[in-house]
Amino acid sequence: MQRQPLYLKIYNDLESYILNGSLAVGDKVYTEAEIMGKYGVSRITATRALNELESNGYIERKRRIGSFVTNTKRT
Repeated sequence: MQRQPLYLKIYNDLESYILNGSLAVGDKVYTEAEIMGKYGVSRITATRALNELESNGYIERKRRIGSFVTNTKRT
């Protein structure tokens, strides 16, 4: 059984929070520093998870402000 990359675990956790309504449209998502502390990962890993969420349309990242849940696609 192949081990799941850490960024993908973070991505899946945050995606599920968004899809189940724990994080609503407009809510602020964890910062890179918060993800680093919560999951014990590097900044690169935290950044990759957030970048994947952004590229899939779940969040919008605003420099120096934070990441926010966008209109989510429900599939």
